Amino acid sequence: MRILPSLCAVALTCASLTASPETSQPYTLSVQWDNDLFAGTDEGYTNGARIALTRSLPEDSEQHNRLQQLLRRLTGSNAQGPFNALRFPEAEAFRFQYGIGLSQLMFTPRDAEALTPPRGERPYAAWSGLEFSLQVSGDHSASTATLSIGTTGRLSYGQDLQNWIHENVSGSPLFKGWDSQAPGELTLNLHLDHKRRIQQLDATADWPLQVDGFTEWGTALGNFRTDVYLGTHFRVGKNLPNSHLTPRVQLGSFTETLFNHQSELPSAFSLYGFFGVRGYGVLHDITLDGPLARSWSESVNSEPWQGEISFGLAARYDSLELSFSRTLRTDEFSGQDKRSSFGSILLRLKGHF
Repeated sequence: MRILPSLCAVALTCASLTASPETSQPYTLSVQWDNDLFAGTDEGYTNGARIALTRSLPEDSEQHNRLQQLLRRLTGSNAQGPFNALRFPEAEAFRFQYGIGLSQLMFTPRDAEALTPPRGERPYAAWSGLEFSLQVSGDHSASTATLSIGTTGRLSYGQDLQNWIHENVSGSPLFKGWDSQAPGELTLNLHLDHKRRIQQLDATADWPLQVDGFTEWGTALGNFRTDVYLGTHFRVGKNLPNSHLTPRVQLGSFTETLFNHQSELPSAFSLYGFFGVRGYGVLHDITLDGPLARSWSESVNSEPWQGEISFGLAARYDSLELSFSRTLRTDEFSGQDKRSSFGSILLRLKGHF
């Protein structure tokens, strides 16, 4: 467990290196926690945590470091990369945001006493790693490229964190089958994401309750997870902020300001509900199918088609925002006997440095 605070310090230090000493740029600090205890269970995707920092960058590409230059090419904002066919209009102003995050994901079966996962229950697995992202956004669309590097197995410290939570927070029994978890493997993943604002909803701007939303698609490529997805997300409420929540911990997706079209908010307070749906085509998931370079006797076959819905409430006052949400997922592997459900808490703070 001592490695986790150290990695947090490294993440924040690396993020600070992206700052320009000559200018003050907006930043967002986000802390997320997913846990199935919020849904009254203790199995499947049982815990996820992330601390992330995003910061606006100057539009001058000469001020971007090599990693930021690489990510910018992947977003397609300079007429290159996989998003080239969906480029921003030439007259549209760009905004660049760089992000760095530290995340951990944890998965367990339902039976805490079993030394190996019973049939139909999820095998033990955990992953911890760092994520580096660059988002390019305009009035109507936003593209994000994220590189994640991490590890499964004992060095992910999933068992250590779960034992600490069960002993000090929930009082739940300790799970005894962690020796059967997914073996350790260094993972490298590229995540690409594109969102488009649903402009027809602008007609609600003067209503007592406003509605907005976006459509999205993306892909993940790497030995942690390889998939494609389509989805949409809607919000309904009063004084909607120009930042959109990612309600659960999801690799390759930070909580960011997506679009430039919003004007200054008339009030420091916002209250709204949100709803999102996603469909996935999955080729590989290391927490189910196992590592590519090592055998794993407890592996199961991931379902090629998966889906999820998420919904929740959020409130904002000035620079502080808090949300609570629930996520329901379809079967993630063949023979699964109970679908995953979990709750999420997000705390976000905005400022300048």
